[in-house]
Amino acid sequence: MAERGKRTQHKHPRRRGFALLIVMILLVLLAVLVFAFQRDVMREVSISANVRDDLKAAYLAQMALVRGQVILRLDEHADYDSLNEDWSKPVSWQGETWGAEDSQGGETTPPTPPKIQIADEERKFNLLTLVRGNELQRERATKVLKRLIGICRREDERLLLDGGVKTVRRADDSSVNTDTLVRNLVKYLEERASEDSDDLQFTANPNEKPDVRSMKKQTPFEMLTPGELLQVEGWTEELLYGPVRRADEAMTSSSSDDEEEASRDWKDLTDEEKFEQRRTNIEGVDQRSSDPNPLPLMGFITLYSTGFVNINTAPREVLLALDEKLTWDVVEKILTAREQDRQDVVAAEENGGTLPEEEPDPNLDPNAPAEEEDKASFRPQDLANYQAFVQRVNNQQTQEGEQPAAEIEGFTEEIYNAMRPWLVVRSTVFEVLAAATVGKVTHTIRAVYRRTADPNAQPAQPATDAGTDAGSDTTAPTDSGTTEEDALPTEPTMQLTLLFRDVSSGS
Repeated sequence: MAERGKRTQHKHPRRRGFALLIVMILLVLLAVLVFAFQRDVMREVSISANVRDDLKAAYLAQMALVRGQVILRLDEHADYDSLNEDWSKPVSWQGETWGAEDSQGGETTPPTPPKIQIADEERKFNLLTLVRGNELQRERATKVLKRLIGICRREDERLLLDGGVKTVRRADDSSVNTDTLVRNLVKYLEERASEDSDDLQFTANPNEKPDVRSMKKQTPFEMLTPGELLQVEGWTEELLYGPVRRADEAMTSSSSDDEEEASRDWKDLTDEEKFEQRRTNIEGVDQRSSDPNPLPLMGFITLYSTGFVNINTAPREVLLALDEKLTWDVVEKILTAREQDRQDVVAAEENGGTLPEEEPDPNLDPNAPAEEEDKASFRPQDLANYQAFVQRVNNQQTQEGEQPAAEIEGFTEEIYNAMRPWLVVRSTVFEVLAAATVGKVTHTIRAVYRRTADPNAQPAQPATDAGTDAGSDTTAPTDSGTTEEDALPTEPTMQLTLLFRDVSSGS
């Protein structure tokens, strides 16, 4: 009996230890299950948040795109386009409530306003002019592109860089020369233009036989996007988008964050960073003209313009490329003449940097809203002939009987006749870039429109005498039953035709 009692006393501690082990295992399994369940829930919540942010960003980007369309359609100056107009200025969202007043106890925090960048395509060189027109026009376009590439690669001796010191930066020996680049591009465009066969050959491996497939071109265009230039032999990302960051440079680089950001490849940038880089390239084009480092060519070429160059919006590089005899100083005078009134600048320098105040016209109604007149932009009459162009660049106000200055130092009538076929003062094709960021999602819409006058638009009706009398009721109802204050505005006289649209979304 004593031995049985001893054996029983030894079994109870073992049973209690085994039960504790089972409880611990169950707790561990339960913790794993809870962790896995929590992870799945957090993943679903994150996915739902990303879908919600992507939808919000898409709606905001579409809203910004419509805002850009409205700005282009409401342009009142149909005879010219310049950088002094509303479409080229930053868009303000002041007064927009983003629907916060309509929310019923929901989210009232306004989102980050979307960004809009509007730019005309006539400020750039159209690559398709290389294969369009007669032989003389194609030869002229080839020379312009060669000069433009040389200017962007800092191979042109007319450049005035580094604060007034002429420097010439030659391309590396390993890079393809300019003549070969243009020749390869012309060959590529001609081959694309003739791709109308039903039997085209494709192969991904040069050691295998080509795969013959039945295929037709889906568009009549030689190229759809400028990014397709990367398929042309010799046209690299470094030429189009700027210097490429190599792996060895990234590992040994110990520079600041700004320098590291500047050396990143274009394909590694997020959609928001690409938008900011496009905006910086457009707004800071004058500052970059004096940079001795090579400039990306993508900001100076297009496929969608009419082929002409708008003298009111073209950057210095494009104007210099129009003729080899144009000098830096002459182009600088053109840029100065189109951006501000030269007489006001001279007067401001005499007054210590302050623009003189103009005396009000006694014939004008003092209660009428002031309308700013753009006196700087080139108009069609300024391109009528050599004398008119010289007078406009000199910006001289001549009196009756006086003869205007008939020359610009370094500029001759021969140079004017060489560049005149390219020049216009009105832009027809515009690019609207709209981007919206919500959370970690950025939605970007890039659309290219052709703007033309709408023949069906009704002009604004002038006010009648009865409606302008001092005692008349300005809120009298119209035929439709609405008042003049509630009436819709007149239909814009401009219409837009979509040429190209690209939508991208990323984080």
